[in-house]
Amino acid sequence: MEKILLTFTSVNFTMMTESKLVSMGYDIKTIPTPREISESCGLAIMLDPDKKDEMIALKKELPISKIWSYLKVDGVIFVNEVKE
Repeated sequence: MEKILLTFTSVNFTMMTESKLVSMGYDIKTIPTPREISESCGLAIMLDPDKKDEMIALKKELPISKIWSYLKVDGVIFVNEVKE
């Protein structure tokens, strides 16, 4: 199942963004950043892929470091940075 991951440079930015997205009604899950993504504070926010364009727009307002496409197939994780 494909998902979108948001990564951050600090845990504080993760928590701030988590709070904002929840208050805006987004269905999110905060998870440990997958090892395949080495640049992060250690936490990521996971969303459904249909929210990608909305997250790209919100990246200008929130402290999101990068947006990733995340896919797990038979235990293998594939990640690609989403370009704006």
